[in-house]
Amino acid sequence: MSAAIAEPSSLNPEKKNNLKLVIIASSVGTLIEWYDLFLAVILASILSNQLFPAGENKFIETLAIVATTYLIRPFGSLLFGNMGDKSGRKNSFLISLLLMGAATFLIGCIPTFSQVGWLAPVLFLILRLFQGLAISGEYSGAVIYVAENAPANKRGFYTGFIQTTSSIALIMCLLVVFATRGLMSEASFNSFGWRIPFLFSSVLVMISYLIRRKLHESPVFAQLKKEGKTSSAPIKETFKSRKNVGLILSAIFGGNAAQSAIMQTNQFVALFFLQRTVKLTDTTSILILAVGILLAGPLFQVFGALSDRIGRKKVILAGLFLGLFIIPVTFYTFLELGNPMRLDTVQHIDTQTTLIFIGLIFVLTVASALVYGPMGAFLMELFPTKIRYTSMGFTYNVGNGAIGGSTPVITELIRSSVVISFAFSPYTGLIYPLVLIVIGIIVSIFFVKETNGNRLED
Repeated sequence: MSAAIAEPSSLNPEKKNNLKLVIIASSVGTLIEWYDLFLAVILASILSNQLFPAGENKFIETLAIVATTYLIRPFGSLLFGNMGDKSGRKNSFLISLLLMGAATFLIGCIPTFSQVGWLAPVLFLILRLFQGLAISGEYSGAVIYVAENAPANKRGFYTGFIQTTSSIALIMCLLVVFATRGLMSEASFNSFGWRIPFLFSSVLVMISYLIRRKLHESPVFAQLKKEGKTSSAPIKETFKSRKNVGLILSAIFGGNAAQSAIMQTNQFVALFFLQRTVKLTDTTSILILAVGILLAGPLFQVFGALSDRIGRKKVILAGLFLGLFIIPVTFYTFLELGNPMRLDTVQHIDTQTTLIFIGLIFVLTVASALVYGPMGAFLMELFPTKIRYTSMGFTYNVGNGAIGGSTPVITELIRSSVVISFAFSPYTGLIYPLVLIVIGIIVSIFFVKETNGNRLED
């Protein structure tokens, strides 16, 4: 490793960034954007009732619109990646933050289907697309910005703080929704209270924006720009090299798509399964999910740091194998202990069963943390500086976004459309994340090289 990378701030001594401020500004902004993105998934059942006409498929239709956020992310990654590789990391993720904040606030203002008819879901679709564009630029920019400011031997440690934000954001979503529900009747929350968590995010966005404005450009990019080595056509350069395209494909299918599938299963498929199949109350389901994820939340950063010592690939593979084992065990246990008679009425579980369910969510989150903790450092270390934002952004947003991010809607579609025996029908949707994990293990073992220690310079 070069001395220049070990001390990145020395590349641009006249404009040094305080590393703690870099971590705080990047992490808080990314946390808020994940919060904004997750709200619509957490409140999918209510949104389906408010923004769609009555019908059996309105929940799937809602999830389909939610999924468009993930499907558009590859295009957003090219837009923001091109901006980030041309004009700098800072400007790109400042714009993405404001775009996300505006879209989320406006979702909280959408009139209902009873007020404006089909315009309601159309507006929801448009705003979710803007959210997808925003998060596609935010995450990659934040990880790259942190890594390019961090010592080379601690990239996993410092980018691990960014990785932790996803779980913290989910917990924050669950707590805000839970608290808002507690302040009013169920009827009031379903009528107008669901808007409050969306509107609340605008305050958080402005605070984060003011913090980020104080930062300077990353030293690695500043040095590249000073030397006149920035790319004039980052998108073209990303795809013109067969080697670079090979790196993109190996990263997508060698862990990135599987990582997202594990995380989506852990966060949303599990929540929907507890609510809609096991028939637990919303409060009990949210409690189980929030406590399990909260307990394992710090491990995202711990496993990122571990990858600095033993390598990214080993940690990621450990998470893939654990995910392959714990996903079927978790969902089988949920149904057998929570609703063994497959009753279609609300189920109440005792304290012991609740603790078992929390433990299962904890282990599932550990699997997610093992894969996701090192993932930011792993992806950004693959690509050269001048096309890093574009290449990493596209890779992450295809794998984590379009392929893995579609897990909730695809599992729901498979579960509702595939005809199979009564005993196995509740679990058919799990085929999708499990197949992605198996593919991830095979590709990672045979085609993915270790990136820990790679230089960030061209």
